[in-house]
Amino acid sequence: MFHGRKKPYTEIGIRRLKCHRCGKPAIHQWTICSNDNRYLPICSECDIALNKLALEFMRIENVDELMTNYSPEEH
Repeated sequence: MFHGRKKPYTEIGIRRLKCHRCGKPAIHQWTICSNDNRYLPICSECDIALNKLALEFMRIENVDELMTNYSPEEH
């Protein structure tokens, strides 16, 4: 029923996987409590889209400014 795994991926391990959403090479991982806190591999493009979606959902006023300064490679 749930997707992903309980333990976080290592930096080397995550790079061996494909993005859960689009299939491109994964660079990051994402977890959420409604998915039993399991880790899912995601690529940079999906990481950016997910961050923007979350900021918009929370009605943050300066989403575009925040996203301009956001680089997933730094996190």
